[in-house]
Amino acid sequence: MKQPYFLARQPIVDSEKQVVMYEVFLRSKTNPEKFPENLTPQKATFIVLDLISSVGYRALVGNKKLMINLPIEAVLIKTYLDLLKPERTVINIQKPFLKLTQKQWETLDGKLNNFKKEGFEIAFDIDLFDISEAKFLGLKYADYIVSDFSNLYKLRNSLLTRKKCIATKIETEEQFKEAKQYCDFFEGYFFGKPEVVNIEIPLYAYVSTILHALRVIEKDKDLKHLEEIIKTDPALVGRILKFINSAIFYLPVEINSLRQALALLGINNLKKFLLMLLALDLSATLQIPVKEYRKLVLSALIAEALAEKVSVNKDTAFLGGLFAGSDLVFKIPPEKIAVDLGLSSEILEGYLGDEPKLYCIFLISKTLAFDLGKDENFKECLKLLRISEQVLEDIYKQEKEKADSLPL
Repeated sequence: MKQPYFLARQPIVDSEKQVVMYEVFLRSKTNPEKFPENLTPQKATFIVLDLISSVGYRALVGNKKLMINLPIEAVLIKTYLDLLKPERTVINIQKPFLKLTQKQWETLDGKLNNFKKEGFEIAFDIDLFDISEAKFLGLKYADYIVSDFSNLYKLRNSLLTRKKCIATKIETEEQFKEAKQYCDFFEGYFFGKPEVVNIEIPLYAYVSTILHALRVIEKDKDLKHLEEIIKTDPALVGRILKFINSAIFYLPVEINSLRQALALLGINNLKKFLLMLLALDLSATLQIPVKEYRKLVLSALIAEALAEKVSVNKDTAFLGGLFAGSDLVFKIPPEKIAVDLGLSSEILEGYLGDEPKLYCIFLISKTLAFDLGKDENFKECLKLLRISEQVLEDIYKQEKEKADSLPL
C-alpha cells in the first residue's frame, strides 16, 4: 500500500544564496503543495521526528542543519525530541493549538532553557510575539525569528533586531532584495520548491512515546519509569484508560487513573495495549478502515485463546497474532515487523515456521480473523494443536464479540 503522504525538505539560504539548513515537513501525495488534511500538525510533527531518528540526518539533509516545526505545547513533551541531534537541529516554535495555562507557560520556560543547554537552536515564529507569555520566552531563548515576507514589518521592533531572522515565502528577486534589509536567512520558491525525500515511512513512524515505553519494558520493566514516560502524553493516557476498561483486559473494576491502570495491567498487558495502539495509529495513518484493524485484534485474541488450549505462552501468542495479518492490512510482512519492533525471537520463529505450534496458532488465527480459505496447512495445524472444529468455532465467536466491542 502506498503511503498517503511524503517527506519533503526546502532549502534555507544565506544572503549569498548558499544553503545553510533545510526545513523538513510532510506533504500530501494527493496535493503536494499542501499539508496533509487528515493529520493534525502535532501528529505530523511526531511522524517527522521519528523519521529523522530512524533514517538519519545524512539521508535527509546531508551535512546541513535541519529545521523542524513544533507547536509550542509539544515542547512540554520532551520525550519526542530525545533522539534528535541538538547540534544539528533548529526547533521552530509555532503558535499553540490549545489555550495554555499559566502553569504550562512557566513550565515551558524551564523546558526551553534545557533545550538551550543541550545545544539546540530555537526559532520563534513571528506570530508568537502577539502572545505576551510567548513574547517573553522568545526574547529570552530564540536564536532566530521566522517571518513570512508579508510580516517583515513586525521586525522593526528594536527588541527583535537583536535576533537572527529567517524570511520565508520569498518568490521574486525584488522580495529577496527587500528581505535582506531585515533578515539573515531566506526561504521560498525563489530559492527552491519543496523536494521529495524518497524515504518510506516505516512501521514505527510517529509513535515515539509508545516506542520509548516499549524500550523501557524490554530493558528494566520499571512501572514508575513507564508512568513518567506515558503521562507526558495526555492523549495516550486517555486512550489507555479508555482501552483497558474494555472487555479485552478482564479487569474487575473501572480504572480512573494512570497509576491504577499500570498497577492492575502489569507489564505484559501494557505491552499488549501499546502494540495494539501502534497498529491502530498505523491503520489511521494509512487510512485503513477500522474493520481491518479489528481483524488484527481478533487475530491476536484468537491466538491468545488457542495458546491457552495448547500450553503456549499467551502473551507471546497475542503479540504475534496481532501482526500475523500485517501483510494483508499494511502490505508489510509480519517477520519484518517482528524485527523492526524487536518482538521476541519465538514470535519471529513462529512467523518463519521454525516454531511449529506458534506457526500454527498464527496461521489459524489469521485465517479465521480475515476469513481466508481453510487449506491443507490449516487442517494440518488443527491436527498438530489437537483442536476440534467445534472448539475453534466457540473461540471465534467469543473473541469476535470482544474485538467488535473495542472502543475505537
